[in-house]
Amino acid sequence: MFHRNIPPCCFRNIIKKPAMTKTENRIVFFRSLFLLLSLPLSFSTASAQTPLSSPQNPPNAVNIALSGTQIEKAKIELRSLAEIGANKNGGGNSDGQAIHLPGTVVLPLDAQEIVSVPAAGTVQAILTPPSQAVRAGQPLLRLYSPQLLQWQREFIQAAAQEKLATEKLKRDTALFADGIIAETRLQEAHSNATQSRALASETAQMLRLVGMSEKAIKSLRDTQKLSASLEITARTNGTVLEYSVVPGQQVEAGAALAKLAQEGRLWIELNALKQQAAQAQPGNRIRFASCPDEAHVIAVSSQIRADNQTVLIRGELSRPSSCLSVNQYVEATLYVDRNASGSWAVPSTAIVRNEGTHWIFMRTVHGFTALPVTVISSADGFTRVRPETPAGATPALASKTRIAVSGTAALKGALLGIGMEEETPPEAQPQPSLQAQSGSK
Repeated sequence: MFHRNIPPCCFRNIIKKPAMTKTENRIVFFRSLFLLLSLPLSFSTASAQTPLSSPQNPPNAVNIALSGTQIEKAKIELRSLAEIGANKNGGGNSDGQAIHLPGTVVLPLDAQEIVSVPAAGTVQAILTPPSQAVRAGQPLLRLYSPQLLQWQREFIQAAAQEKLATEKLKRDTALFADGIIAETRLQEAHSNATQSRALASETAQMLRLVGMSEKAIKSLRDTQKLSASLEITARTNGTVLEYSVVPGQQVEAGAALAKLAQEGRLWIELNALKQQAAQAQPGNRIRFASCPDEAHVIAVSSQIRADNQTVLIRGELSRPSSCLSVNQYVEATLYVDRNASGSWAVPSTAIVRNEGTHWIFMRTVHGFTALPVTVISSADGFTRVRPETPAGATPALASKTRIAVSGTAALKGALLGIGMEEETPPEAQPQPSLQAQSGSK
């Protein structure tokens, strides 16, 4: 029953296969034990040669042992960070490290003025065309408003009552001094004069809100001549950006008529990456390639824009010239501190990349240390980097630190575990044999 399903050929093999001896069993056992004991050693060696990196486990610095002869054969050039920073092309000028960013010229919010009027009416004429500079008090447009007639009439009545109440107060004051009238009558005259003065001031203020000047209000008080035509004037010096109305258009009370920009102020809004914005500080200089104007950083946003994933850096131009206009697209250069936020400018040739991680190679006593870095910006053949390894895990970068600026291909091979040419001792010269020496004699 047991051998019913086994083919005859296999059955014969089973029968003929000899059993293993005790010696063979011991050999197999010790061979397996040796393989098991050698596995941890292999894993530890592999982990020492290839650094592990992940978002939760940042890459660690890797030491690469090289002799002076190997460095010379690989043609590895070394330069200190201080020497690199002193190079004018490397951002060592007085302005600091240069970061090229795109931007737009905008108008400050507090430099915009909306021209409106609290009276309804009809636009009769545009007196100043758009995009033209205006002075304070210069007429912008003319408005016909029947409601203005009502306010002027109320002002004239209030002014007449104020004049009458003031004259009555003077007369009652004199009569009270002579003892002719009672004190209550004098107090009543004081009250009427105060109320009349407040009403006249209220109606005059309404005319000022409409846009009438002090000269026009005084003329209205003296001549008592009503007019439904009103000239809307500019309150400050600036430029007319746009009009919201056209001649013949009916406007409601409080409707916006024009938009003015105060002169002498502009903003520049730069779009920067998060790493670039981390270097910017209020007071940093901003310059433009096609304009001599200079701006200074006044604010760095703490939020990232959802549309383009950039950070806003805002600068202010205190005295802009005619070379910059509102809504103009510009290419700007932001100058930041050379070592802002622990970053350094190095030649782009000094950086290698492996599996998404950037590395630079620091010279040490026994060779090099491959240090992972974060790239912040790159311009003019130089790249600004910041050490990625937490403080204390690796030696901190300093001005005297020397790094490899050329020949990094060989160092990258050593980082990946590809051995460089090993240094071999000079071959020993063959010594002549005793027989040869005797023959020569």
